[in-house]
Amino acid sequence: MIIAPENLAGIRNDHPAEKIVLLKGTFDLLHPGHVNRMRNAKALGDILVVFVKCDEAIKLKGPDRPIENEDQRAAVVDAIRYVDYTVIANRKDDARISGVPERDRDQYLRYYRMIRDLRPDILIKPEKELPPVLKELYQSIGTQIHVVPETPGISTTMLIRKIRGEKEESL
Repeated sequence: MIIAPENLAGIRNDHPAEKIVLLKGTFDLLHPGHVNRMRNAKALGDILVVFVKCDEAIKLKGPDRPIENEDQRAAVVDAIRYVDYTVIANRKDDARISGVPERDRDQYLRYYRMIRDLRPDILIKPEKELPPVLKELYQSIGTQIHVVPETPGISTTMLIRKIRGEKEESL
């Protein structure tokens, strides 16, 4: 079910005794690596909530991104059987967070209140480091952080290069 960010607190209220798992991502050109990550995330809990990055956030990946707009990506993610709730992470708010470089402020604000409202039991994240302000937020609400490596040999960037006909060695 696709829901608005304003309704995240309702998920916790509707499922107080169930384990809520949060997965965030771009999901531009959905591929088996995305589905594997969703399957593994769902296996860790009862309710899987997926935050789909908004178009504005993905434009940071390059001038030709995203390939699919946020509504299309959210609809495809929501159709995956492992996903219980899908949210487009496009909400900016005025949460007061300190220690965030100005260039990253919008990105962190996009998630801060959403995470606080949902209060997930588990966060599924790739191997890269969490920003300190979000790490502190997860710790303060008792979220367990599970690092799940990406599926080797497949990524949206690799798919885009393949579609463009770029040579295999550059993949």
